[in-house]
Amino acid sequence: MVMLDNKNNYEKNNKEINDKGMNINATNNSNITSDHETFLHQIGLFSGLTDKELKSIEKGEEVWFEAGDKILAEGEHDIFYVLLDGKVDVILRDGSKEAVLSSYGSGDHFGELPIILGWSDHKCACYATKKSHLLRWDEDGFWRMIYGSPSLIRQILHSMAKLLQTLETALQQNQKLIALGGLAAGLAHELNNPAAATTRTITQLSDSIKEWRSLVQKLNVQHGMTAQQWSYVSELRNDTLKKFDSNSPIRYSHNQNSTTSDPTTNDFMTQVEQEDQIIDWLESHGVNDGWNLASDLTNAGITIDKLDDIARNVTSSQSLKTGTITDNNTIERKNVLLEDILSWLNATTRVDHLIYEIKSSTTRISELVSAVKSYSYMDQAPLQDVDIHNGIESTLTMLHHKLKEADITIIREYDSNLPHVNAIGNELNQVWTNIIDNAVDGIGKHGTITIRTRDEDNSQILVEVVDDGSKGIPKEVQSRIFEPFFTTKDPGKGTGLGLSISHRIITQTHKGDIRFYSRPGETRFQIRLPIIYKGIEQKYWSWIKP
Repeated sequence: MVMLDNKNNYEKNNKEINDKGMNINATNNSNITSDHETFLHQIGLFSGLTDKELKSIEKGEEVWFEAGDKILAEGEHDIFYVLLDGKVDVILRDGSKEAVLSSYGSGDHFGELPIILGWSDHKCACYATKKSHLLRWDEDGFWRMIYGSPSLIRQILHSMAKLLQTLETALQQNQKLIALGGLAAGLAHELNNPAAATTRTITQLSDSIKEWRSLVQKLNVQHGMTAQQWSYVSELRNDTLKKFDSNSPIRYSHNQNSTTSDPTTNDFMTQVEQEDQIIDWLESHGVNDGWNLASDLTNAGITIDKLDDIARNVTSSQSLKTGTITDNNTIERKNVLLEDILSWLNATTRVDHLIYEIKSSTTRISELVSAVKSYSYMDQAPLQDVDIHNGIESTLTMLHHKLKEADITIIREYDSNLPHVNAIGNELNQVWTNIIDNAVDGIGKHGTITIRTRDEDNSQILVEVVDDGSKGIPKEVQSRIFEPFFTTKDPGKGTGLGLSISHRIITQTHKGDIRFYSRPGETRFQIRLPIIYKGIEQKYWSWIKP
């Protein structure tokens, strides 16, 4: 895309086009010079002006742009344009992402909004999408133009109101799509973890079941296990299963304030010592490849005392068989029955463990799907009696991948008696998403986010989100924190719309209040919402009238 980024490029471009005889509508060009007022009267913006007002308008500078040329740059706020012929798109860029906010055709005008608002930090740019012919005035010329014409002021304000409404709708939609893209990526990662774990575990389960079946057949056919022996080993298996169910860590848990690990990993040396003891015991009882069994037996909670009990109740001296002569000319005694029983116990425990893993993974997938439905209020009316805690929890689930990557601990201080509020649930979830996501970005790595809720006099509820980010929000920009397009994030990492949209949702849609307090080491956002708000009913149900 060819871009004209400064005045020199504009002049060079226009000169080249003129030299090539590429002027658009040459007849009208001469009319601009010979009959300026008549020409302006043909343009929609000026058609309602009196002759006196038309005469007060200075002649604009004619400019031409080829398709792809940049007409108005990001942050530029000192040029007003009237499009005589062609087409222009307004594009919002955020890093590698871009969205078309509006399009202009012949007779339209643009550039007044940044001038009137002093909008020097906007992220919008205007591009010609086809060969275009325009008139332009600088900032001083624009102000002189509207000061000399009350009718023009009304026209400009009317078009600004329509433009702001269009921009607000487009920007909100764009922000939602950007947020949805981030949430979808995190959700895909969260779904992939348990899904991949399930696939991997099913393969392992298939192999373990084959091994288990082979050992059952061997114990029955080769060793002739009695009903009493089977009763004993079955009871032993049930004991290890109970221990497994009570001690196993719950994986993929997202409702805990902090992450806990398997206790066995916290005392690695103790486990190694237990395995060595079991290996020695197995070798002394005719199981020479005990190192293959020791780790699983230790994880299953099998102790030396339990091994002694197994030897007494299941095996006997008859199960010890003489093997071959070793390199040291000693006879290797091998207790095949004991080895096969312990191998069966390990295989059985492994099958139970893998089934538990599949259950845990599929439960996590189900939780994520439920969280998505809860977050989006799928198949529900807009106006709801909203459980604030459920909304926050579903939001935390959607952001779980980002929280986990940043090593963020969530502390919940919920009011157990918090009443439901009459509100638009999916919009409130958008607020929680924006504020918590900003808190994560403010912390960076390794920090804490505290979420508090409180009922205030049975008339409104308070939601407080506090993070311990080291920098906080600088004082010099705090007054602008809710402005559209303003962001303290690095380029490409934020649109500057999240807090602006959140402010509108809380203060305008729900007639609540949002404020913040920030200093290095602490940023606190407080959101107050009325428990009952009839204004929402009027907004959504005003068409139902007697």
